[in-house]
Amino acid sequence: MKSSLLALSFVTLISAPGLSSAGEFEPAIGVGHQFGGVLGGQFAYKTPSTKYYASVGLVGFAAGLQTTFSENSKHAYGIVLGREELQSEDGFAFITYDYHFDGFAQKGFVIGTGIGVTREDEGGLYADKGDTETSTSITLNFGYKF
Repeated sequence: MKSSLLALSFVTLISAPGLSSAGEFEPAIGVGHQFGGVLGGQFAYKTPSTKYYASVGLVGFAAGLQTTFSENSKHAYGIVLGREELQSEDGFAFITYDYHFDGFAQKGFVIGTGIGVTREDEGGLYADKGDTETSTSITLNFGYKF
């Protein structure tokens, strides 16, 4: 699962459509699964209506994409895949919704949620029993785009 999740994240980022159109790079910081866990940084390539990103946090990492249905909308939808050591040491996948207070294309605060699955070793953070438990989870994300 870990290697297939990483491979899927990498393929998504390098083969994403729209990378040939004019875009810009956007750094962000925040908390939640979209930022790699507890606290992390996100680096994105963004066009007017789509964003492809990779995140590294204190306890994990993630990769994903977001899109809007209209240019500079305040609402964005997407997916995020990754791993973090506290709740999903064997990986996570979420369908996400984010609200961008100043619009998708602008700098500023963003808040989001998502629903998906997390996979964790039944022994938790300190033990590896070999059995993996898959559960449905909800995520919350708070961040600031620079």
